[in-house]
Amino acid sequence: MASCVLPDTLILAGLDVPAIRSSALGDKLPLVEPFLEPYHEATQLLLAFDGKDLLTIARGRFSAAPAAGTLVERGLAVSGPDAAIRAAIARRKRGSGAPSGVVVFAGSVAAGKPVWIVARGGVALPLTGNAANLNRLLRDSEFAAVTASLGPRIRVEAIAAGRTPEAARDVEETLRAILAMTVMAEKRGSEAAALLGTVEIRREDRTVHAGVSATAEALGKLLEPLGR
Repeated sequence: MASCVLPDTLILAGLDVPAIRSSALGDKLPLVEPFLEPYHEATQLLLAFDGKDLLTIARGRFSAAPAAGTLVERGLAVSGPDAAIRAAIARRKRGSGAPSGVVVFAGSVAAGKPVWIVARGGVALPLTGNAANLNRLLRDSEFAAVTASLGPRIRVEAIAAGRTPEAARDVEETLRAILAMTVMAEKRGSEAAALLGTVEIRREDRTVHAGVSATAEALGKLLEPLGR
């Protein structure tokens, strides 16, 4: 799957489809199941975004290519714009070229995680509303990632690799400021505000870590501010 990821990818996400469907997460995030439906035979998905187009790379026991997708070989399919599909298939067939930076970083943080997303730093993503604050975190980072472990309580962890120790300090300060402003925007005493108050943040040299544990229902409420 990684051999189909194009070198200009800015964001790469991975989904363990059976794990997500067997958890309570899909029920609490309404956009998840409609997105997964075309890939009902898939076991793993990679979502690669270059700032404009989304390429979906799927692995599974496909009886036919997913909707709007193309079979690369048995058990491997890609979906997206025609140009991206052609480029991904060509890259896979060549079997050459160093893996993109996001693939390398994902390999260091995503093992064993059923849900993860990695973003290249130093770029401005097309985000709006509260989600645009994420660009402030990426500005001083080489790479950033969010992973989730599924269970009765979902453990969400974020990792940002600063360009320098000083840049990592700026990332930490920015993250704490964004978290404080988000808490202030929530109704005092609300469940979301209480959960945001449990987010743990720490810095080790050039790496900033943040984490929180929550039920699927509480996590859905926690993510609501990003959509505003």
